[in-house]
Amino acid sequence: MTQNFWQKSLSALTIAALSAPILMPAAMAQTGSLTGQSRCAKQATAIFAQRSAASPVVRTLTENQPVTLAENTAEGGFIAVSAPVRGFIQTVTLRLCPTSGNPTPTPTPNPTATCRRVTQSQGLIVRQGGNVSSPVVGSVANNTQVFLTTNPATTSIDSTGRIWVRIAKPVAGWISNGFQNTPGTNLVNCQ
Repeated sequence: MTQNFWQKSLSALTIAALSAPILMPAAMAQTGSLTGQSRCAKQATAIFAQRSAASPVVRTLTENQPVTLAENTAEGGFIAVSAPVRGFIQTVTLRLCPTSGNPTPTPTPNPTATCRRVTQSQGLIVRQGGNVSSPVVGSVANNTQVFLTTNPATTSIDSTGRIWVRIAKPVAGWISNGFQNTPGTNLVNCQ
């Protein structure tokens, strides 16, 4: 009879011990909220309009740029963020923000020397690189101010003669400024 008592007790303890690691994270998840916490981008990455990399890019983040989480759990590899804009970001592109001081700030271009205004009536697509096959990272509407990364502008000419200009804001990437030997441009100096 004593052996049966100890076997039952040992069985109960074994079940409790095996269940504890499974139950603990769920209990902890209910008490610890991710909503409102900051995370930083591991590298330049996009915030999407929906939980899909195929959805429109709302904003591009630079390395170490912080975001504010807007929900406690990720779905399909994406988590909602509320700042710097509302949208969804891939969780694999996030990490804890550096603890030594603030995240590295994005260099601010000289506003007077690097400001340009979009003159293309349909707006412009912002691409990751200076060619039409490069991934889209955003867009800028007609009459929007954009800021170049350098003055004079960092440019690239592709095989079709399209002139690409690198911008830092409002979305970092490359935009088309027209074609070589063709009158007109898509950008003018800000006034």
